[in-house]
Amino acid sequence: MNDPSHEARADVRARMRAKLAAMSDEERRHASNTACTRLVNLDVFRHASVILLYMPLELEVDTTPAAIRCFQRGKTVCVPRVDWKRRDMNAVEVTTFDDHVMETDEHGLRSPRGGRLLVPTSIDLVIVPGLAFDTHGNRVGRGGGYYDRFLSRLRRSATSLGLAFDVQIIDEAPVSERHVKLDGVVTDRRVSHVRRSRSRR
Repeated sequence: MNDPSHEARADVRARMRAKLAAMSDEERRHASNTACTRLVNLDVFRHASVILLYMPLELEVDTTPAAIRCFQRGKTVCVPRVDWKRRDMNAVEVTTFDDHVMETDEHGLRSPRGGRLLVPTSIDLVIVPGLAFDTHGNRVGRGGGYYDRFLSRLRRSATSLGLAFDVQIIDEAPVSERHVKLDGVVTDRRVSHVRRSRSRR
């Protein structure tokens, strides 16, 4: 089926990769810490018992500060384990991000070596990565659809938040009907709340 937004998403991805690559390591570190501070101070974070945090790729917001706060507060933390062949992902509980628990898979993504699987309906809050976001809850990811499929399995009362650098915010993210809208986006400069929706667009 012809998707008129496919080329638009490809263009956004290329522009965002260039923007992210232009940031210095110090800029990324400072902005990551600021974004995570905004995240952990949200009521939805404080009230969540089970939180899924993504494992960042090189140019993404580092979720480690948020994970440390989770561990300190006794929250249950899970991270994705991607099944690349099935094009799916599962939530696996972790108690640390240390190397003896985590390994790097064939796609360069850190993933739990073992751990307890959690069903999506047990998760209160999902922190979602991406290449670009708008303030209406739309997101341009890397094109695999892993998070869209996972988010569609959450219970309706769960919350999904994008976590990004503010340079990743655009006026309107080109999406298709397969995309699942987020409940908000947190950056180093702002928190954008949008209407909650668990249904596909």
